[in-house]
Amino acid sequence: MTKNPFTNEQMLLLRQNPYTYKVSKFQLTFTREFKEIFYSEYQLGEIPRQILADHGYDPAVLGDRRVWSIARHIREQYDKYGGFHQGHSPHRMQSSVSPAADLPPSEKDELKQLRHEVDYLKQEVEFLKKISSLRTTRK
Repeated sequence: MTKNPFTNEQMLLLRQNPYTYKVSKFQLTFTREFKEIFYSEYQLGEIPRQILADHGYDPAVLGDRRVWSIARHIREQYDKYGGFHQGHSPHRMQSSVSPAADLPPSEKDELKQLRHEVDYLKQEVEFLKKISSLRTTRK
């Protein structure tokens, strides 16, 4: 995969956008507010390029691959967490957008542990599928 770095001028321009959380040479990170706006407009049928353009991001600067990836990552984040977090770290989401915010600490811990267990079991199922497919192809 070829990476297309942002130029210093592009990075400066992207940093000036109020919806930009962080910019590096290869990566653009959005605020939670922008992710919420993007997701709601996307659900209404708006195309990612237009959503980005409407909120001050030039799709030509981002490139087609990034535009596609932005939409995919925002959808995945919503599907996985049921909300959005600031920047990349889902740990920051715990304090800002948590469906368990009003639960007592013991229930929060249990919910966190159960989510971790579900993720682990999903990985285990995928691993077992791969092993099973390897066994059937060797016969």
